[in-house]
This record gives sequence, structure tokens and C-alpha cells, in this order.
Amino acid sequence: DIVIAAFKIFQRRYPEALLITAWHNFWPQFMVGIEQTGNVVGLPKISQNKRLQITEWLLENDIPSNAVIDVGPIPNYMVGQILREADVAVFTNRCEGGTNLVAMESLACGIPTIISANTGHLDIINNSHCYPLYNQKSVKPTPQFPGVDGWGESDVEEVVEMLEKVYFDREDAQLRSKTAVSFMQDLTWEKQIQRLLIILQNII
Repeated sequence: DIVIAAFKIFQRRYPEALLITAWHNFWPQFMVGIEQTGNVVGLPKISQNKRLQITEWLLENDIPSNAVIDVGPIPNYMVGQILREADVAVFTNRCEGGTNLVAMESLACGIPTIISANTGHLDIINNSHCYPLYNQKSVKPTPQFPGVDGWGESDVEEVVEMLEKVYFDREDAQLRSKTAVSFMQDLTWEKQIQRLLIILQNII
């Protein structure tokens, strides 16, 4: 919902902008509540083949049909092929229990990446290799998610600001992207396990 609200503003300023979504969710019941944030109207409907009708939902939220491509559910091995076509990736997650594997894939692919500065994202953000969204407000609890302590609500205007930074300063975006690739190359399973073993040895 935050991405939709931000893209709507950005696309009006820059009509050539294209929103590529990979928002398919096998648990759509957990989307209930985002329609109450004021960012969007309604929720995506579910088709007979159990797919979320994202494009139709975006049209209902005043995003032109020629400004969106929904790739639907995709196998993981295709993620890199899709990401490499993007100029920027946006992750406004209110909560991330881990470190957000897709955001890490985006960083590893050298895509300028905008990431909310909350919860699990804090382990992978840095001004030198991504565009952190530091303006985080408290999140209102919903029946689906009553415990939201520590979560973060990204500011729509800050998302637009970061999109414009990427749009206008391609040199800086390229520099951050190269730094992101190096950062991710230091987060391999082998290196992280070695670090974990060292910590455990010190404890034991």
C-alpha cells in the first residue's frame, strides 16, 4: 500500500515510470487491514486460479494500466532475470522477521534498493549501499497483527524522495549499487557460518 501511494505520486510527475510487481501471496488473509491505512482503496480480489488480481487492484487505485506489469508468482531462479530489468527496487515492509531475502537479492544484483529502516532490515541497510527509509512511525495494530511493537510505518513522501534521488542522480545510484554487490559478497553462507562459530566458541 505504501509503494502504491508513492508510485502514484511519482508516476504523475514522471509518466514514463513503470511499476513491476511480484506481490503474489499464498496467504492473502494477512493483507486484511492495509486498506485502512489511507494509502489504498480496497484489497486485491482472488481469481478462480487463486491468484491475486494485483493489476485490477492497481487500476482501482488510479494507476494507469500502461504503468504497471504484474509478474505474478515466479520461481526463485527467475528472480535475477526480472530484477536486472529494474532501475530501482522498493521494500517498505512494516516488519521483517529475517533480513528480507528478496531485498538481499536486489542488493546482490546491483539494483538501487530503497529499504525501510526497521526490524530485520536493520541488519542489511547502510547509506553507502542502499537508500534507507529512516522516517519510521508507529504501526497501528490490526486483528491479524495485534502485536506491532518495534514495527515501522514508512513515510510515503520519503519513498518518493528516494525514488527521485535514484531517478536524478544515476552516478550515485551506480556507486551505491556497486557497493551493495560487495556488501552482499561478504554475506555468503560460508562467511556467516564462520562468524557464527567464532561467536559460539567465545560463549562456550
